[in-house]
Amino acid sequence: MAKPLQKERENRSAEKKDLTFHPYTITPESAHTSILLLESTEPEILCQTLRAITKFSAQDTQNRYILFDLDAIRYILLHIEHSELNIRRFALKALAQLCQLPQGPEQVLADSANLRKIAFMLVKVEDVFVLEFASLVLSELTREPLGCEQLVSANILSTLFSRMKNSLDPDVQKNCLQTLSNLLDDPVCASEVTKNQQFSWPSLLALMQSKYLAIQHAALRTVDQLICRYKDLVVQKTFRASTGVLDLCDILESYEFRDVHAQVLGVLRDYVETEENASHLYQSGCILRLLAYLEMALPAMKPHCLAVLTKMSFTSNGRDALYQTGTDMVFCHQLLSSNVDLLADAAMGVANMTKLLPSAVRMCETNIIEALCAILSDDSAAWFYVRMNALRALSELCRIIPRAASSLVEPNTFAALRNINVKFKDNPIEAQRLAVQCYINLQNYHVSTRAMLSPDFVLELVNILERIDIRLKILTCTALTGLMSEDLAKDLFTLKKGEEVVSNNLRIEHVGFRTALCILITSSVTDEGAEIYLQLGTLHYMIENKAARYVVGAWEPAIEAIFRHHPSAKFAYTGTLDINDFTQEGFYVLKRLTKRFPTIQEVLLQKPPPRDPVLIAMFLHPQSDGNSSMDIRMPYQRSSSKLAVSPSSGLFASFLPDDVNLRSYLLKLRLWFGDPAKSLHYIEIEDAHYEVRYRDKCAEVSSSLKQRAQLLAEFVVQQMSGLTQERDCSMPSVELHLADLMTELKSPVVGVGWVRVGGPLERAVLYKVLSDRVGLPCALKRVASHAWCEVALPEMDSDNEETEVSYPAGLLRCNYVVDLVSHPGRLWPLDSLEAHRVRGTICLKPCNFHGRESCLCQN
Repeated sequence: MAKPLQKERENRSAEKKDLTFHPYTITPESAHTSILLLESTEPEILCQTLRAITKFSAQDTQNRYILFDLDAIRYILLHIEHSELNIRRFALKALAQLCQLPQGPEQVLADSANLRKIAFMLVKVEDVFVLEFASLVLSELTREPLGCEQLVSANILSTLFSRMKNSLDPDVQKNCLQTLSNLLDDPVCASEVTKNQQFSWPSLLALMQSKYLAIQHAALRTVDQLICRYKDLVVQKTFRASTGVLDLCDILESYEFRDVHAQVLGVLRDYVETEENASHLYQSGCILRLLAYLEMALPAMKPHCLAVLTKMSFTSNGRDALYQTGTDMVFCHQLLSSNVDLLADAAMGVANMTKLLPSAVRMCETNIIEALCAILSDDSAAWFYVRMNALRALSELCRIIPRAASSLVEPNTFAALRNINVKFKDNPIEAQRLAVQCYINLQNYHVSTRAMLSPDFVLELVNILERIDIRLKILTCTALTGLMSEDLAKDLFTLKKGEEVVSNNLRIEHVGFRTALCILITSSVTDEGAEIYLQLGTLHYMIENKAARYVVGAWEPAIEAIFRHHPSAKFAYTGTLDINDFTQEGFYVLKRLTKRFPTIQEVLLQKPPPRDPVLIAMFLHPQSDGNSSMDIRMPYQRSSSKLAVSPSSGLFASFLPDDVNLRSYLLKLRLWFGDPAKSLHYIEIEDAHYEVRYRDKCAEVSSSLKQRAQLLAEFVVQQMSGLTQERDCSMPSVELHLADLMTELKSPVVGVGWVRVGGPLERAVLYKVLSDRVGLPCALKRVASHAWCEVALPEMDSDNEETEVSYPAGLLRCNYVVDLVSHPGRLWPLDSLEAHRVRGTICLKPCNFHGRESCLCQN
């Protein structure tokens, strides 16, 4: 019998069959596996998985990024409304953790239903943990503007205020406060918070004194955000009506709350931004409490406290309050303290309190100027903002207090201020600007202005113009312009080659800077300075630059100022000298215009043989001084002739012609006409016009001036009508005569008195220079090589004698053309045919310099 292959086994399960599944322990090996488990429908697995995820997420921020990259938020959102309470708790906690990532809120807010679900949990659910985590999620989501918008749309602001006030859980209070703070950061949603009926200050202010530091910080931040809404009048008014300011001061006086003192002082600093709030702080007595706190506070808190008082000094009501409480003297006292952290705010407080005159006077009774200059000269002090604010205080004090200005220009203190620009490489550009502003402010007083009138100081300002910063250059131009009210400053400006620096800077195409330079030119130019501008080519550049003449408003007045001190250049470039343009000693005219008008030195330095003559009017002997009896009195004070006294022109004095004939002409005319200083042209008329009773006198004066004009014309024609009986004054004869004079004098410069054969130009020039010295109002005009003179003679209109009431003396204008060629001595009315013939042409377009020999005109 064969053996069986195996033994018979008993089927033990045959009789008892178990059809149930026995649970077993699942251990995920990766975060990815745990995320997949969130798709399970079994509560136990979900609860354990979410619990593990929250622990994993809490360990490190990098773990949260791992979960976020695995799209954990999408799986977690499926369970925030789960029926199991623990699952909801862990789901909300995990969601709050992931929303702390920068990209987390964006994924949740992609569907507005997500936020609404979480928001309604605050309304319906009372579980402490759900409320904590739901409020935490909302505080994270509202960091985004979209989250703020969705939360406002959910209409649960009242619930947020209620939970903030009444919740027993401090975490819920903190999260609600943070959510409201986020809403206040959003400019669109902030108004919804303040308009809510549940909003009230007492509940919010109570949280500032919470025993939990995090709640205190959140409450103070929220209060700060609310009071910074300065345009929300309701919020401002209700806060002033509350105990908010007193509560903040109470916290400062409590040592228990010392950890939030810096934040409380920051809230007060923001609060006193407006005039009303500054007054309220004073009326509530908080300024005195702050001063007391300043005395007893820890060293680290003193700068924060002083910053509140300094901030008050920026408003008018604040300055009044600080003055009443003696805080301005506290600022002065702090400048002498050893705490360097207080110097910046103390100096700024002094600068602002200077705007209140009684306070400025009281501060100047101390040694405040010396203290500020000591800070300024301390190289160990930081420029920003200790020395900068000290410089601001100096600038403001010397602007309105004469005593401060006098103290500042003392040698020791003024050296501290000047060193800023003397050692400019070591100092910031802002400090250099403020130093120059101090110079400008010092010019308000004569004593301090005189202290700045020294060669080295003017040289310092001129050197500043050579730096790069445009704003600094503009301020320096203003400082120099202010000094130019003194004649000494003008001489020093020329001595230190200021005209050359100005000329170089005019090439910089900056409208504001060019305007400042032109104003400086207008105020500083002298006869010698005008000669320098002409020599440097500055005048030619300014005239040629048509674009700048239209853009820069002060460009044209600057040209006119140079012309006023250099009539020779004005006549060359404009072709006109008006009745108020008086020819100076050394007035010269080119016979033929060239492209650029030269100086008399350039003419004398031309290589021989000379080409074209230059007519010059020299009444004084070249070797004599300007105090000779021949120096005819001018109608207004003018600077000395550069040809007589200028060092630069002294080398050429011996080359100028001694015009004996011109001096004899003038002596003869003075015998005929008398003292020109008594002429009507130089008499200052007090009334604005001649009244009717002066008609006879006006007619008498007019007749006298006419006779002088005619007699002078006849005299000029007689002197320039030739040396022979033929009296040939044709153009060839004139040219030949001038050539002979240049050969005889060995110079292209020919005295106008030497010319005895003259054409229209020579006669008109002689008529103008003589009429200026005998009191005859005369204008000289030129077109190409042709010139003529026009005189202004006051006269009454005989046809309208009955209707005319007054004669406007200040509006005297040329009304006669002097005939110096065809009918010597005749005066032709301005619009007559004979006058047109004397002028040669009727110009439709003014002919100016640039070498053009003709212009658009008709006969």
